[in-house]
Amino acid sequence: MNIPNDDKKQTEEWVEEELTSDSYDNDEEDEAVEEELDPAESDDNAEGSEEEREAEDRIAAFRKLTAEEDAEIGRHTPVTLSFILGGDILGGKWFRRHFWYMVMLVGMAIVYVSNRYSCQQEMLETKVLSDTLLDRRYKALTRSSQLKERTRRSRIEESLVDTTLRTSITPSYNLRVE
Repeated sequence: MNIPNDDKKQTEEWVEEELTSDSYDNDEEDEAVEEELDPAESDDNAEGSEEEREAEDRIAAFRKLTAEEDAEIGRHTPVTLSFILGGDILGGKWFRRHFWYMVMLVGMAIVYVSNRYSCQQEMLETKVLSDTLLDRRYKALTRSSQLKERTRRSRIEESLVDTTLRTSITPSYNLRVE
């Protein structure tokens, strides 16, 4: 909404006058006059009217807080640390306009962090499993070399010392099949 600076100043002055005027004091004086005129009715309605007025005040304060015409933060109000930490920035038009964008950014940050965490966990698990696999391959290689050493012909002959089995001295004979 583009409002010329002169109109903005006039509007701000009018709002300040309305807020600083003693209109609430006049309402209280009117109630006091009504109570003097008819005390029986005013006792019953006094509690109701006070509650109604408080409810109206709350509604007016809520409407003022959520009004679309409020000033942009940073243009008229200096943005200070106390302004941010005090929570005043949360009631501004800019924050209300970008609220869902900020929620989306926070959600994306949470997804990013959780994804990175799970990725790091998987990388650690992969490293542990690859180290285990390498260790088992080395053990398998060691076992296979030990098995080959024990099954060599010379080792078998050494182990058969007290038996009648001996290695043949004559070469093998090949049979021809016709």
